[in-house]
Amino acid sequence: MTATLRIAHCSDIHLDGDGYHQSQGGDARMVYRDAFARALATMRGHQPDMMLIAGDLFDANTASPGTIEWSMTMLEQQPFPIVMIPGNHDCMGGDAIYRRYDFNQIRNVDNLTSESGEIAYVEPLGAAVWGKGMIDHSPDYNPLSGCPDRPDGYKWFFGMGHGIHVPHGADTGRSSPIHMSDIEASACDYLALGHHHAALELVTDKATAAYSGSPTDDVGRGSTYVIIDLAENTAANVTVHAIGDTP
Repeated sequence: MTATLRIAHCSDIHLDGDGYHQSQGGDARMVYRDAFARALATMRGHQPDMMLIAGDLFDANTASPGTIEWSMTMLEQQPFPIVMIPGNHDCMGGDAIYRRYDFNQIRNVDNLTSESGEIAYVEPLGAAVWGKGMIDHSPDYNPLSGCPDRPDGYKWFFGMGHGIHVPHGADTGRSSPIHMSDIEASACDYLALGHHHAALELVTDKATAAYSGSPTDDVGRGSTYVIIDLAENTAANVTVHAIGDTP
């Protein structure tokens, strides 16, 4: 159990994506692979204790076997534990990637796919991470519903969710809403969110959360990820980084 903790948070990688990069020429599949490999190398430069991947590692459940197996090898090569959840693009419905390939067999990966939510316990760090597997990306699905209280005996508690941010006083008919009230009601030290490709910090006196943006898209502040630093009796410090910046 550590007195301080550093986390790398990313989401919306969209491996095997097409269209966007096709207009730039070349093999779009390799463009996404190369971008994710570059993002992993950049995040390693911060020497994080753990990584959170908040959904959409893949662009669709039809991703090629070669890309799925490549991603599993890349994750296993990272020198830290990784906790991840499905997103709307690689959700648990139908013939899901995560039903066909067991990412939990990777030595350093916990993939949280239970529809009702589950917790990964990263014992050496005294950390617990909650998340759930999206089955149906619909307005009825609330990514943060059911988030429990902090487990007994764990110094750090984190949550993950994949969906659209809904500010206080706003409403939306869009799928997978993440209401600010749900964020502020959470017992988590930090909530790692995915779905928005532009990074967005959501820090109040009640909660700390962020959308990491996408490390394979350049919308908003560019291709981004988040580094979170935590210490005892101190609110989590959230920093958005662009790929290519010096750690």
